[in-house]
Amino acid sequence: MAIDLDKIRALHTELSSSKTGGGDFINNFYQISEGTNTVRVLPAAEEGHDFYAATKIHRVPYGDGQVKNIHCRRVHGEPCPVCELYFGLWKTGKKEDEDLARQIKARDRYYMNVVDRETSEVKILSVGIILFKKMISAILDEDFGDITDLESGHDFKIIMYKEGQWPKYDQSQPRPKSEPAGSSAEVAAWMEQLHEIQSLVKLEDYEELKTVSESLAVEGTLGAAKQRTDVASNAATDDEYLNRLKAN
Repeated sequence: MAIDLDKIRALHTELSSSKTGGGDFINNFYQISEGTNTVRVLPAAEEGHDFYAATKIHRVPYGDGQVKNIHCRRVHGEPCPVCELYFGLWKTGKKEDEDLARQIKARDRYYMNVVDRETSEVKILSVGIILFKKMISAILDEDFGDITDLESGHDFKIIMYKEGQWPKYDQSQPRPKSEPAGSSAEVAAWMEQLHEIQSLVKLEDYEELKTVSESLAVEGTLGAAKQRTDVASNAATDDEYLNRLKAN
């Protein structure tokens, strides 16, 4: 079946001109700076619910060195055309297809509500697997326990430094001292300001993702992907992810 190039061109124009949220949307997110960043991870609003929302993100090139962040449908138990393309690319034996497969691979992403200890504002912290594992390991460590507990939890220090051009987070850890998150009034206010993090895990439209996947095979699209730097071909770092949200 031939690809509808007119439809592909229309989609490309839409992707090139669209924005994922506005300034207000980006301002809801916590920005990790180089050095030590201290936050308090907040629990879910209701007991028994997860304090985080989990998703997987495909980062798909669409021309002019731009990347579109797309939620993987398999997170919802639904078929995902981008995943189908990913597995198919590995079967061709072509290096350019393998490079593209590495770029569009679905990567873990986690959202949670945190208090920015510098501003006392409730922000959405978006992290990859490395930082999330650090937090989960702390919760399972009897020396720390539930770091989200409002009475006996721990602040978490996100320590970011750069090794070459790549940010590293391996020194991040909870503060040793257990302490209340804040006063009763502060905690009440923070819990009222929790962001709806589960709503960030979008169920993408199947037909739209199918069209996106087909567009990657159009002559010139692969070439544009190959000319990109290796940034998107490697595991994307947390600050890069938010930078791409600003651009998309």
